[in-house]
Amino acid sequence: MRRDIAELFELDPTLTHLNHGAFGAVPRSVREAQDRARARIERAPMRAFRDDLPVEISEARQSAACFLGLPSESTALVRNVTEAVGVVAQGLGIGPGDDVVVSTHGYLTAGWTLEVRGARLRTAAFDVDAGPDDVVAAFAAAVTDRTRLVVIDQITSPTALVLPVAAVAAAVAPVPVLVDAAHVPGSLPGLDVESLGVAFWSGNLHKWAYAPRAAAALWATPEHRESLRPLVTSWSHGLAYPERFDLQGTVDHSAWLAVPEGIAAWEALGGWEQVERNAELLVHGAEVVRSALGTPDPLGGIPSAPCLRLVALPAGVATTTESADALWQQLYGAGFVVPPVAFGGRGYLRLAAAPYNDEDDYRRLAEALPAVLAR
Repeated sequence: MRRDIAELFELDPTLTHLNHGAFGAVPRSVREAQDRARARIERAPMRAFRDDLPVEISEARQSAACFLGLPSESTALVRNVTEAVGVVAQGLGIGPGDDVVVSTHGYLTAGWTLEVRGARLRTAAFDVDAGPDDVVAAFAAAVTDRTRLVVIDQITSPTALVLPVAAVAAAVAPVPVLVDAAHVPGSLPGLDVESLGVAFWSGNLHKWAYAPRAAAALWATPEHRESLRPLVTSWSHGLAYPERFDLQGTVDHSAWLAVPEGIAAWEALGGWEQVERNAELLVHGAEVVRSALGTPDPLGGIPSAPCLRLVALPAGVATTTESADALWQQLYGAGFVVPPVAFGGRGYLRLAAAPYNDEDDYRRLAEALPAVLAR
């Protein structure tokens, strides 16, 4: 671990943290900004909710939109991408009798959110070594005349692939597309949401943009904005989009108020230069781990994310959810925070690279793995 950078976070120094992509890690300066926001609210709650919060949340929302290169009038704040999926499903009136397309690489809670509304999930299936054309064909083949929505991950959570979102959107048109971009803000350079040809896009700010958890952005095209409303009806109900999402009763808004501080931390850590550094470190670290395991590179024609990367485990290891969970516990007991992933009958480790990581983190994991797997 890079001690100079690690001091900016509050991570347990006895653990090797290689899973930033799961829940992020809040820099100390951001946590302190969130604490200050809470303190301001508690000093005068009535004034805060009536006068201060509408202004401060609006400023935070505009900060997030600017960071993502989006117009502020198109971008609302939500708590995470799963909430955004619920908002979109509600806005489209998705329910029983409707089909929604997801993929085998999609984040499960997105599908569950649609299932509880009565929608039928149709799955675009493809392997980790598939090419872009295979991905497009899989999504197009899953669309029916009853399809109301297509959900595609821009960076897949379990498998760390960057999917060809624009090509998929063109192939399934005119069905609206929702992009689950949970891992994208602050990690994927060259982001141009408005050029993707999609109807909705949502990304978490608490992973690679260093905001506190429960901070995410939701973007929508003009024709869909009026139908989008918060899942909880509150005092902002009568406002226009995106302001109607700003003040939702007595929830804790402090994570949103600290979004500008999270973006400032991202910039202070090096901005896109640190993203490039992390990507290079991750390629090297994955090779070190893979060499220790003697397994092939599982990736094919789809590029891996700059911030996440799969390493194949030996055949027969962590091939089910249960055995992957057991390996997670063994690795954690050995001092490593790194998730095993069971996908397509094969087991993998999903490695991440954050500013506080260094080459020694991956070397230690590579040295420890043989003994852990032997158990």
